[in-house]
Amino acid sequence: MNQDQLFGILRIAAAVILPILTAKGYVPAGAVTDITSAVVAIGAAGWSWGAHTDGAKLAAVAALPDVRKIITVTSPTNDAVKAAMNDSSQPKVAPVL
Repeated sequence: MNQDQLFGILRIAAAVILPILTAKGYVPAGAVTDITSAVVAIGAAGWSWGAHTDGAKLAAVAALPDVRKIITVTSPTNDAVKAAMNDSSQPKVAPVL
């Protein structure tokens, strides 16, 4: 599920649930728009929090078709990795800080 799908579901759920709660008297009629906006904002914040973790970023990059493998190590012991880190022509190889 992507962000657009999640927000679409939240908007539809709010549009269905809030009128029912308004008809029953639980929610004032003037507050429906404010509550809908709050639900979408909270959903966006939650999505952002989960999508921007280091693990999520690595998973997104690893899913790219041109990426074969991602290895993260604090201090590499493999000579090839050390050489790649010290090679300025390979800007995508960087130490983990």
